[in-house]
Amino acid sequence: MNTINDRIQLLRKKLKKENIDALIIPSNDPHQSEYVSDFWKIRTYLSGFDGSAGTLVVTDTEAALWTDSRYFLQVDKQCKNTVVKLHKQSIPHAPEHIPWLCNQLQRGAVIGLDYRLFSLSQIEYIQDTAKHNEIKLVDSGDFIDEIWPQRPDKPTQLIIDHSINHCGETRISKIKKIRQELITESADYNFISSLDEICWLFNIRSSDVDYTPLVIAYAIVGLKKTYLFVHNHRVDENLQADLKNDNIELHSYDSIFEKLKHLTENKKVITSSSTLNFACASSIKGKLILKPSKIQYLKSIKNEVEISNAKSAMIKDGVALTQFLIWLNTHLKSETISEYELGKKLESFRAKQALYKSQSFGAIVGYKSNGAIIHYSAPEENSSIISNNGVLLLDSGAQYENATTDITRVLWLGGSPTDELKTNYTLVLKGYIALETAVFPKGTTGIQLDALARIHLWQHGLNYGHGTGHGIGAYGMVHEPAQGFATSTTTSRGSAPHEENQFTTIEPGFYKEGEFGVRIENVVISKKVMETEYGTFIGLEPTTLCPIETTLINREMMLPSEIDWLNTYHKKVYSELEHSLNKEEKAWLKDKCQEVN
Repeated sequence: MNTINDRIQLLRKKLKKENIDALIIPSNDPHQSEYVSDFWKIRTYLSGFDGSAGTLVVTDTEAALWTDSRYFLQVDKQCKNTVVKLHKQSIPHAPEHIPWLCNQLQRGAVIGLDYRLFSLSQIEYIQDTAKHNEIKLVDSGDFIDEIWPQRPDKPTQLIIDHSINHCGETRISKIKKIRQELITESADYNFISSLDEICWLFNIRSSDVDYTPLVIAYAIVGLKKTYLFVHNHRVDENLQADLKNDNIELHSYDSIFEKLKHLTENKKVITSSSTLNFACASSIKGKLILKPSKIQYLKSIKNEVEISNAKSAMIKDGVALTQFLIWLNTHLKSETISEYELGKKLESFRAKQALYKSQSFGAIVGYKSNGAIIHYSAPEENSSIISNNGVLLLDSGAQYENATTDITRVLWLGGSPTDELKTNYTLVLKGYIALETAVFPKGTTGIQLDALARIHLWQHGLNYGHGTGHGIGAYGMVHEPAQGFATSTTTSRGSAPHEENQFTTIEPGFYKEGEFGVRIENVVISKKVMETEYGTFIGLEPTTLCPIETTLINREMMLPSEIDWLNTYHKKVYSELEHSLNKEEKAWLKDKCQEVN
């Protein structure tokens, strides 16, 4: 049997043969994607850890896995009894493994990296840190095939033309906006490697990545012509004709390096240093203009069609959740169910809704102590059995053909909750309300606002180790840059200013290892609430439609204004959903949304 230890040993033999002293294996693909196709899940294959964030560093003596607090418990389980050892990151996504590795290696050692998997800025940082010990970097390329039998294939599914009825703007209109930036910057080309940006710009979708309708591609926008690089045979004749009519030239995915060399000589190229991989950067022969992506900004501002579609999808999602919760309440009266089976059951209710495509991420179904594992994934075999008592954390979402959803609820299934659980649940709810009801000047960043969701926990000496919210796409990425709520700029979700008509999640939490997890999450839309001599002020409106558990609220801790917010929210949930429910479903929902006094 090919165990984790066997895989690491095979890798070490290969490194020795190649005269490489250490190999750094990130989580991403050549496009710096958060979620990747199975072909690029190299770190998962080698380490056994399948969380979405982490870096594996392998030397002849160490197999060091770096990740943040969301995954500590998960690593303990998945890497138990292997040579892989957890190194706890203090700041998510920070490159703490680089100084550690450079201190481990001898002067003149060689670090191997697949240059396609590292951004320009990442390589520059590693080079700067390594030079003090005269440590060299080499492009190791992708030799994992030699030690990964039956490696999954690269995606081959057809690319779909995303309907204007869903996206609300033509690709020609979007490309014109990018060309305007070229004119402003006196540049010749914009090179785009981020998959979500490419899908938005060209109005295309596919299923290259689990839960996310992305297409593995590169793109170059010039002043007169646009180039799209995708794997061969993935574009049917109709889409080929449409792209040609829009003056978009198709090329094979792997030809990007040669095309960059040919097109960019003595030219000015706009691109983003955070997503530009080093292999592509080395192929660009002209002058680089590195700046934040214009597309990310444009994509974050939803148009009227996208907003209308999202609100419609929230009704469908709310109906599915209502029907699921009724089923769960009835089922647990006489039977039990595993966490894994419950996730599948929830998906089956969503799948009944029109335009449903898939989950937007693997559902997190954490019963009792498993709820404390922030990104818990219930195993198909031997997942916990849920009965009609205790606490359940349920974080899930859907991809509809015109919108993306994400919601977390904590359910009390029966028995008597402890005072500690009720206190912590109430502190999280108060934090959610504090942030959602905030009014702030346009341009305020998520780092400025994040503390509002934590302040009540902080007052009790408590905290949580993840960001408080992220942007969300329109049949796109469930975690969409650039706006969000976070304590650190390293997450890329807290530094961008908040603008009108952006969809963002609010999801504070608290986790007690071995006992329970609490998280409450809604998607909100930012709206202008007033214009004064001091500028435009923005507020946040909830769009998610699902009742919030009230059994766990410590009423004495809630302010009258917070109770008013909860009752108003529940009135909205009921009024938006009642017309799509039958008589029994409406009665159940009305009971769940009854006023708290």
